[in-house]
Amino acid sequence: MALTGESTILVPVDVSTVEPPDSGVLELLQPVNVVVLGWYPVPKQTAPAHLKADHESEAAARLATVVDQFAATDHEVESVLVFTKDRRDSIDRVADQYDCDAVLMPGEGGPIDRLLVPLRGDVNLERIVTLVGELVRASDASVTFFHAVEPDADPSQGEFVLRGAADRLSEEGVERDRIEWTLSERDEPRADIVSLASEHDLVILGETEPSLRERIIGAVLSPILDEIAIPAIIVRDID
Repeated sequence: MALTGESTILVPVDVSTVEPPDSGVLELLQPVNVVVLGWYPVPKQTAPAHLKADHESEAAARLATVVDQFAATDHEVESVLVFTKDRRDSIDRVADQYDCDAVLMPGEGGPIDRLLVPLRGDVNLERIVTLVGELVRASDASVTFFHAVEPDADPSQGEFVLRGAADRLSEEGVERDRIEWTLSERDEPRADIVSLASEHDLVILGETEPSLRERIIGAVLSPILDEIAIPAIIVRDID
């Protein structure tokens, strides 16, 4: 099926278990295209072909169930089934193959009314704000931009970044009263993001690592993802 929307999000799903997408995520992703990556974990000492021969039918059925849930809400959906020893490698490879703009990481489900969007200056800013606009234009969700400056830095630099992001999102059609920002002058952006995440329903982060293998779920983002309970969307820096 040809994808027709603006942005495409990769949704990895462990098809060795029943892992249905959360209703809040289904609703949030309605405006964008979706590629569902059904991945079946393969132990180190096991040949993928052997496991595939034994479990391909059940894995394909579980993947089809997930795809049907996205398709039922008028998403444009494609799907891929892989048997893999390396989930991260599969995510990177399929995200590249389908030219995905972002990757969804699962978390505790529920209605998604508040989005937290940490920004690293103007790094990947245009792509992040564009995707946020696509996701929230048709909803009532509010957006909180976050940026941290060094304790001895001029806070006006951070305010400039945040105000610019808010202006850009407003230009994307999101009402200004749904946009907030938080500027931190502490030297602990990771702790600030984790703390703020507890007050929000989903976090949207830009990828950070330069290498293909590590850039989506690399060393910088992994600790944050490990500490937050809510779903996260990682926006790829592919310009």
